[in-house]
Amino acid sequence: MTASGESLVHPSGLDGVTAVVLTFRRPRLATQVTRSLIEREGFPPGQIIVVVNGDGGLDDPELESVVTMVRLATNTGPAGGFHAGMKSAFADPTTRWVYLCEDDVGLFDLPTPRVVTLRERADRFQATLAASPGAGPATKLGAVVAYGRRFVGRGAHTLNVVPPPGAPEEFTPVDVACWGATLIARRVYDAGVLPDPVLFFGVEDFDFFCRVREAGFAVVVDGEAARAVADQQTLEGRDEAMNDQRPNDAVEAWRAYYHARNSVELIRRHGRASWYLWYGMFSLRHLQRARSAAERSAIVHGLADGVRGHLGMNPRYTRQVGEYPATGTDGGS
Repeated sequence: MTASGESLVHPSGLDGVTAVVLTFRRPRLATQVTRSLIEREGFPPGQIIVVVNGDGGLDDPELESVVTMVRLATNTGPAGGFHAGMKSAFADPTTRWVYLCEDDVGLFDLPTPRVVTLRERADRFQATLAASPGAGPATKLGAVVAYGRRFVGRGAHTLNVVPPPGAPEEFTPVDVACWGATLIARRVYDAGVLPDPVLFFGVEDFDFFCRVREAGFAVVVDGEAARAVADQQTLEGRDEAMNDQRPNDAVEAWRAYYHARNSVELIRRHGRASWYLWYGMFSLRHLQRARSAAERSAIVHGLADGVRGHLGMNPRYTRQVGEYPATGTDGGS
């Protein structure tokens, strides 16, 4: 049903697809995403799981009553939250695909509705991969991301991939991606590949997609989605999309700690020795460009903890403000 209680015909293309919305202190934005999944994408409420990372939920009790709510005892970060969400979704043996959604993904101009056709294209692409084993080692599709990135050979540095039209099913291989709105195949879960909660936040998504590829599965970006949000994948574009809705990266200086720390761990797990040198150079550049003393301190602390291998949630660096009121604000945390 819709949020207003109207019945909605179940599109056959969503059979076997479960949506997972992860939220932390963003009830208004999470509600918008959840409603969009029902009203625009056509998901029955019974095929939507909302994972609350310790604090928050939806701001509509009626909507909460018709979807599956998974409330975690504490904030486990995106890594722990999506870990729990995938386990909950794939516990249903009929679930073939999980559509992972961050609670702020509605701020980006992704095409909608998209999930029915995305799943159909994914099935056709998988059939093509299976019929062409000589094309490469990854002959099974693992994930379709909305915006993807490639390593450029200089440490953990990546560049956004915006493919031109014309790729098969509009899918182009990428190395890593942000969570955004991602379709994950059951075969990934069955292979034991899940987000690693110990990373908590900050390139924890990069680590997951690296492990998906290392397990032999293809990770591809949906070109239609990537082109639609290309302007919003720059720092300026992200800020413009978020400024009246939630704190941007400049306001949330704490983010720099996890990105610095986990980038060292990413190199340790998936990189080469030469990446450390390149990442050291990038870190100096990031320190020079830091927008506040708090951000510089977070970077230095993150690098030190990354070298020492100190992972998990650091209570010194956590989100205080999840979203702004609906009327907007110039905000601060």
